[in-house]
Amino acid sequence: MTDYFALLEQPRTPWLDPVALKDAYHRRTLHTHPDSAPAGPANDFAELNAAYQTLQDPKRRLHHLLSLENQAPSANQTVPLGLQELFLDLGALKQRADSVVEKSRVASNALSRSLMTPEMVAIQNDLAMWRERIRALMDSATEELREMNPRWLSDRDAQIVALTNLYLKFAYLGRWSEQMDEIAFQLTA
Repeated sequence: MTDYFALLEQPRTPWLDPVALKDAYHRRTLHTHPDSAPAGPANDFAELNAAYQTLQDPKRRLHHLLSLENQAPSANQTVPLGLQELFLDLGALKQRADSVVEKSRVASNALSRSLMTPEMVAIQNDLAMWRERIRALMDSATEELREMNPRWLSDRDAQIVALTNLYLKFAYLGRWSEQMDEIAFQLTA
């Protein structure tokens, strides 16, 4: 496994400064981009791009970091504490939205579709509230990640569980954010 932190000359830490990461990526790609260095191997540029894509995304960065530490999270992990109540509430919102979308699809005329407008507006309002809540939880997880760096540098072994939980938070919140986007799209289609 390639160490993307080393490839982009970044410290192997949970939090990376986005500006420094981007600068390192641009600096390295100047020497490997096929247009500016045609004699270099093409896969060097692709690997740098993969490294940048991984390290700029907190979830992917944490998975890579945990993998480098031989502590890769398993796919069968449960919803992290603190997010479990959201799991059921978001499931209920998705069911309501799916029901409204299905009713709209089978509505036989414009009048029956227009009668569904209050229900659609209510779901869109709930959706906006949930999107904001998920965004706030992502911001909180990002701040928690930033604050973890000093503890990680002083005692990695003690931070593995906390880092794994943060990875799971980012994984679930990211998935739920994508689901909210999909619901919003379906409601407007």
